[in-house]
Amino acid sequence: MYKFNDIKIIQLEISNFCNAACPQCPRNYFGGKTIPTLPLHAWTMDEFKQIFNTELLNNLQQVYFCGTYGDPVTNRHLVSMCKFLKECNAQIKIGIHTNGSVGSVKTYQQLALYSEFIAFGIDGLEDTNHIYRRNTKWGKILNNAKAYIDAGGVAIWDFIVFKHNQHQVQEAHRLSQSLGFKSFNVKKTSRFLNRNHTYNSALEVYNANGGVDYTITIPTIPEYINEGYQKISIVSNTTKCHSYAKHAKVSCNANRIKEIYIGADGFVFPCGWLHDRLYGPEVEINNDHTMIKQLMDNAGGWPLANVFYTPLRTIVDGTWFNEIFTSWGTDQQLERCGMMCGSDINLIGPQNKEIGYKL
Repeated sequence: MYKFNDIKIIQLEISNFCNAACPQCPRNYFGGKTIPTLPLHAWTMDEFKQIFNTELLNNLQQVYFCGTYGDPVTNRHLVSMCKFLKECNAQIKIGIHTNGSVGSVKTYQQLALYSEFIAFGIDGLEDTNHIYRRNTKWGKILNNAKAYIDAGGVAIWDFIVFKHNQHQVQEAHRLSQSLGFKSFNVKKTSRFLNRNHTYNSALEVYNANGGVDYTITIPTIPEYINEGYQKISIVSNTTKCHSYAKHAKVSCNANRIKEIYIGADGFVFPCGWLHDRLYGPEVEINNDHTMIKQLMDNAGGWPLANVFYTPLRTIVDGTWFNEIFTSWGTDQQLERCGMMCGSDINLIGPQNKEIGYKL
C-alpha cells in the first residue's frame, strides 16, 4: 500500500460549516437540523501551514478543497490557503467544490487567481435547485459563478439529477454555456443507497422542527439513473447487502491514485467515504462506526489518526493506515470499503463517469 512519499492528491475539508441543508448530506437530519455530535470547526491558517509543510508540498500534485460535512467557502481563509499553496509549489493544481451560495463576489474573483477550477453544485434551475440545495439563493449562486468566470476562473456545473429536476438537464446545460461554464456534469447520484447501505428510491425531507416537508426520489428517465442500482438486486435484501460489503474483495481507489482525505476535525483517512462513518444517528449505531473506533484503538488510539495531534507522515506510514489496509479480507473489513470499492458493486463510477476533475 502507498506511503507518505507517494501521496499525489489530497481531498481537504477545511470547514464543516455549511449554509445549505442538503437532505442526503451526513451533516444534518435529512434536510433538517444539524447533527448534534458533529464537532464544528474551520481550520486556521496556522493549522493549515503546520500540516502543509515543505516535505508534503514537494511531491503533491493536486489539492481538492471539498468536504464530507461542510463547504470550503465557509472558511474565511480559503483564498489565503490557495495563495500559500501556489507560493510554495506553483505546480500544485487546486480544485474547489461549493454550492456557490456562500461567500462574496470578491472571494470568487480572488479564487480565480489561484485555482484551476471551481465545481459548483447546482441541481436544477431557479425553481428547483433549492429543493435539494436547501437554503441556497439562486441569484447569489449566479452572481458568484459569473464573478469567478469573468475573473478568468474555470467553472464546472455539477448537476445531480432527481425526478423533480430531470426535465431541466438540457436547459441547465444551455444556461451553463451561456454563462461561460467550461463543462457541465450530469451526476447520477448514488446516495439513494443510504449510509447504512440500504436502498430506497425515495427520501422524506425534514425541516428544522422535525416535520416532513416533501419527498425526493430517483429520476424516472433511465439515462439519469445510476446503473449500480440496476446491477445490485442484493440491495433489496439488507442482510445480503451487508454480507456482500463485509466480504467483497476491495480494490481501493485511494490506493490506486495515491490520495488521502483530511477532515475538518483532523481525522485522516484514505477517502471521505470512511470519514462519513464518524458522525450522525444513522452511522453511530452501525458496525462500521464501531469497527473504525476499534481499528483506531488497535493503532494506539484516536490521536494517532488525527493530524492535529500526530504528524501526517506518522499517520500514513504508521499503524493507522496499516490497520485499514490489512483489515480487507478479514472479519474487521469495513462495509464501507466493500461497498464503495468492492469487486462487484460500483455506484461511484456511474455517478462520476462524465466528470473531469482530474487536471
